[in-house]
Amino acid sequence: MVRTSRARGVVFASLVGIGLVLSACSGGTGDVEQSSASTSLPEPTEFSGYVRSPATNVASVTLPAVDGTPVTMVADPGGLRLVYFGYTTCPDVCPTTMSHVKKALAAQSQADRDRVQVDMISIDPSRDTPDKLEEYITRFVPSGNAIRTEDFVLLRSAADAFGADFTSRNNEEGQREVSHTGDLYVVDDTGTILLAWPFGTEQPDIERDLTRLLAGERPAVEPPMEDR
Repeated sequence: MVRTSRARGVVFASLVGIGLVLSACSGGTGDVEQSSASTSLPEPTEFSGYVRSPATNVASVTLPAVDGTPVTMVADPGGLRLVYFGYTTCPDVCPTTMSHVKKALAAQSQADRDRVQVDMISIDPSRDTPDKLEEYITRFVPSGNAIRTEDFVLLRSAADAFGADFTSRNNEEGQREVSHTGDLYVVDDTGTILLAWPFGTEQPDIERDLTRLLAGERPAVEPPMEDR
């Protein structure tokens, strides 16, 4: 049985799996409603992101960066990977999330920033050209990895491993509509997803969680099944 939990006892339900939150984006000008500001505790005893129990391991997931370099979803020793499935023409969810990442990283020391890798995996490779995707992610995180594959089976398999989902279709007006999981995943140096921040998590909460994770704190969670 998979369980998810979040700070202050909030539990996230899923459309395609417990803990999955889908955020819809469209090519139009409409805004996506964000959750109201959280009432953060000064010294929380739990993390703001949600955790799955047992934990999920994504060490078997490898995708190509735009330069062809294979990227495996495992952090460097002692580091963390922040992994996000999105696309460059997303009007609201993606830029908001990437802005939160930029600010959360800026609050860390240079030494700690160097321990964090950031991956943006395109779910819209037909429109996200390699140059466009790389320009997008490096605008927020100069060292960020632009990851793109036109192999739909490989992309879908990677999303499934994270518990993410995405759809892309043309509406009746001929406009492209894309829906995708708005979660930002934190992966450690064993390939284990430590926690995920759903879209709507406030930037200070992401920053605080990241600081604690870099300091070696970990949320309480059962290990992945394969590690038992």
